Amino acid sequence: MSGSELTRFRRQKASKNDSHDPPGESFLPIRIRKGVRQRAVMRSEEWHDLCLSKENKNEPGKPVSFIRLHKDAAATWLSRLLPAAIFILVGLFSIMVIRDYGRESAAARQTLLEKGNVLIRALESGTRVGMGMRMHHAQQQTLLEEMAGQPGVLWFAVTDAQGVIITHSNPGMVGKSLYSASEMHQLNPGPQERWRRVDVAANGETVPALEIYRQFQPLFGMRGHGMRGHGMARSANDDEPAKQTIFIAFDASELAATQAREWRNTLIVLSALATVLLATLLAFFWHQRYQRSHRELLDAMKRKEKLVAMGHLAAGVAHEIRNPLSSIKGLAKYFAERTPAGGESHELAQVMAKEADRLNRVVSELLELVKPAHLTLQAVNLNDIITHSLNLVSQDAQSREIQLRFTANETLKRIQADPNRLTQVLLNLYLNAIHAIGRQGTITVEAKESGTDRVIITVTDSGKGIAPDQLEAIFTPYFTTKADGTGLGLAVVQNIIEQHGGAIKVKSIEGKGAVFTIWLPVIARQQD
Repeated sequence: MSGSELTRFRRQKASKNDSHDPPGESFLPIRIRKGVRQRAVMRSEEWHDLCLSKENKNEPGKPVSFIRLHKDAAATWLSRLLPAAIFILVGLFSIMVIRDYGRESAAARQTLLEKGNVLIRALESGTRVGMGMRMHHAQQQTLLEEMAGQPGVLWFAVTDAQGVIITHSNPGMVGKSLYSASEMHQLNPGPQERWRRVDVAANGETVPALEIYRQFQPLFGMRGHGMRGHGMARSANDDEPAKQTIFIAFDASELAATQAREWRNTLIVLSALATVLLATLLAFFWHQRYQRSHRELLDAMKRKEKLVAMGHLAAGVAHEIRNPLSSIKGLAKYFAERTPAGGESHELAQVMAKEADRLNRVVSELLELVKPAHLTLQAVNLNDIITHSLNLVSQDAQSREIQLRFTANETLKRIQADPNRLTQVLLNLYLNAIHAIGRQGTITVEAKESGTDRVIITVTDSGKGIAPDQLEAIFTPYFTTKADGTGLGLAVVQNIIEQHGGAIKVKSIEGKGAVFTIWLPVIARQQD
């Protein structure tokens, strides 16, 4: 077999072996040892099986993440629609209750009015028949007394236009004044029944009564038959009878009890509806608060997981980079000292040294971000910390014509905090503000209490502000708008504040500066 044929045979054999490799193996480097290679393939297959096992068993082909997203969307819509539906139902039910209020008492009152109308007409008919039979006034009085004995009737009375009683169910009231002439004028009785609520003395106590009254017309229809009332009062014109008014008073105790019961039941129902409405509002706000807290907790967990992963990476990076970095910096300084100043080699050596310093600073900030912050908590005066931190940047601000403004708050209580870490936080914010302003601007710092257990520190600058699309990512590691920035400064700031149990927020309008607000607890407990 020639050499070319032997080479071709080996290539064919290698291609056959590659075609029988397990799935997921082809992406591995060729120089991996056999045992490591097999373990890597097994992990690839296990990961594939794990992804398949998370699919929905009832609906093959739909991953769990899709189902979970669908359920979350449904839960969100349900949490919004359910309160709206409850509000609508409560509103409709309230309208129905209010409309039904008074219906029972109105029906009872209508029954009394109809009964009064029947009795009045019966008395008019009896009087008309009696006049036709030349009935005397005493007999009319007897008829009135008999009709007043009906259940629920308190008294009957017939008065003239001046309110003087002509006949009464109580004979002792005849000739007395039931109402004055002015009261009769206000009542203005007409041919149709009218009613009003009054209080009547009966059996030594005052009871509520429903008084029904109208013009008394026993002669209506008699003149056409040539009849003349015997014993009836006459007006100055003898052809016309004097105007008389009939009054009938019913006991309205049952009606008042019905109204009180309706009012009580309506209040109970409306109170129950108000309770349901209030409970719905509280549940809605509680659910919104729970969802917000849940999202914040998930974000914090994701951030911690990211920091843990970065911590493992940073530990290896720091060990592998810092040692040769020190050698590079030393050699750069060595060559800078051995080359004439102003020469190209000298400048290149200085650039190497500066870049080594910058890289070392990046590694230091990375370690500062990912390693657990060990706080040295002690009682501190925020006025002193703010004043000290402003003094540290005063020269830089003065060279740029930037004014630093801070008025100490003498009533500010002392808090538990790490003074060095807080100084680091404030310095980062000041330096960012100075960079955002450039030249000629103002940085204002304020400190005040928020309730009894928190304090607020605000740092306001008159710089160029932050674009709206950058506000969400401003605390994300490695996000920066500076050409020479590392993007770790604000991430470290947020980490330190959260380790104190506080929070930091930013508000900004592009072109009008930014406001950083820090909330710190008065009594800090180091967070895990």
